[in-house]
Amino acid sequence: MEFNGLESSRPSLPIAIIGGGFSGTLTAIHLSRRLPGVSIILFEEGGEAGPGLAYQTAETGMCLNIPAGRMSAFADQPEHFLAYARRAYNEDTRAGDFLPRWVYGEYLTTTLAEARLANPLLKVEKKRVVDVTGIDETGTARLVFKDQSTLAVEIAILATGNQGSAFASSIWAAHTIPAKDPASLALVENGQDVLIVGSGLTMVDTVLELTRRGKAGTIHAVSRNALLPQPYAQASPVDEPDLDHLPDSNLRQSVRLFREVIREHEAKGGNWRDIFAAIRSSTPSLWQELSQKDRKRFLRFLSPFWEIHRHQCSPGAHETITELIASGKLVLHRGTIVNVERGEHKKRLGLAARNRDLPTRVLEADHIFDATGPARDIDMVRHPLIQNLLRRGFIKADACRLGVETAADYHAVGRGGKASKWLYVVGPMLRARFYEATAVHELRLHTAALAARVESAYRERFPEEVAEAV
Repeated sequence: MEFNGLESSRPSLPIAIIGGGFSGTLTAIHLSRRLPGVSIILFEEGGEAGPGLAYQTAETGMCLNIPAGRMSAFADQPEHFLAYARRAYNEDTRAGDFLPRWVYGEYLTTTLAEARLANPLLKVEKKRVVDVTGIDETGTARLVFKDQSTLAVEIAILATGNQGSAFASSIWAAHTIPAKDPASLALVENGQDVLIVGSGLTMVDTVLELTRRGKAGTIHAVSRNALLPQPYAQASPVDEPDLDHLPDSNLRQSVRLFREVIREHEAKGGNWRDIFAAIRSSTPSLWQELSQKDRKRFLRFLSPFWEIHRHQCSPGAHETITELIASGKLVLHRGTIVNVERGEHKKRLGLAARNRDLPTRVLEADHIFDATGPARDIDMVRHPLIQNLLRRGFIKADACRLGVETAADYHAVGRGGKASKWLYVVGPMLRARFYEATAVHELRLHTAALAARVESAYRERFPEEVAEAV
């Protein structure tokens, strides 16, 4: 937020955080600690603030993909979650254990409740924000809710998380049902065949849950490359490889060097995961140095391979998936979907091979589940708040359609290319700038950095008010 060095003559208004998932919750907690005298309101339109969609599950069999010792919500307290798990779940929990996802959801809920107890000015409201009218004559923004009531705020932080699915906007979406909806999985009756669009982590979760329920017949999974997430293993610390000397940050040369580094490391007995871990902190800068052309080439040709190595599944999940494939219970198909229709008895999906000389295959199933992952192109998101922010020019999609264009300090960049004075962005929509912005490892850093930026802005504009609260 830019205050141009001017102090305000009026009391501060609330900070509004729109979205109560991981990113919104952690931002609220950080701000409540940094600005104890400022009203902070976390708006969550559905469900409970804290877990968000990722961890708000009643399915006890769904486990985290990362071990407990690496899932702390706070980078400066690496054993924060582990200590909670030992206290509230199982006192014998080890750092390498893959815990049920619901445990992490309760951890976030508890951590938020503790922050609210410590600071009564941190509030949670179950209201749907549908519009923001922008700056008025007092220099504040005004939120508009579903019931058309409004609220003036000093700052609005967009933390709406993942929105819909990538497949939901296709012309065939009417024939599919969301894989993440437990009620949808209950539709599968004894012996019915299932087809899943997508082969990533959401597919893995869906297959594991269908297998646990024991009713599905053959399960088919379809994606462009038919790649499966790699199993998690602890990386060993190694020096970060030198990628700075590449001329003009050329993508082809970067990839060639990266592969050479991995081959050399593996030849010495190392694991490729060590190299991926070593460059994790540098990934945003490597992404930002690429030209738009190379970014788009990466997304089209290399991103699927990057994702299955960066975002791994638990060893137990990978073992089960491998066994299901070996038994024929799970069948992977590679190709491009060209048609989905309802047949006489089953739904039919047309799958074109990469080799255009080969005929289109037709797969049949009783149910088709959408496990394609979240939509990244915000122009395709149906949420009224996102649509209105786009319509008003307060936000815009990046050239690669990964999320929202932002400045280095998390300000939203609007239609005219100017950074907003009142609107910030945090969460997965930061992929546009940082590429990696979906895992706890990155999001806990972004939420802490954003809170520090907002605190600095408040101290600049309301020095006396902030000083009194400290």
